[in-house]
Amino acid sequence: MDIYSQASDGVVLHRLKGRLDNTTTGKAEGAILGSFAGPAQRVILDMRDVAYVSSAGLRVVLMAAKKAKVSDGRLALFGLPAAVQEVFDISGFSKVLAIGAAEEDARRLVGA
Repeated sequence: MDIYSQASDGVVLHRLKGRLDNTTTGKAEGAILGSFAGPAQRVILDMRDVAYVSSAGLRVVLMAAKKAKVSDGRLALFGLPAAVQEVFDISGFSKVLAIGAAEEDARRLVGA
């Protein structure tokens, strides 16, 4: 898992690449949850290059959503490949998370 992060216009964008599974969740968790250190943070996850998400990966995304809510922040995802979208649909996460098709959609969802 590679994570490229950049902050601009009050939004932290994390571009994830690879597999979000048991071996990579520690790295992803640190980067993503660390984005909510301040209040009212807006965070976007670019999922276009994520090949696989395990239950451990779903847990990281759920923790980020909870952290966003507690800190009065916002979290949105975009670009989920079909296999990853299916995992989010089956788990019910696509009903409780802000998910857009493109980066512009995610930016709108976080209020940027």
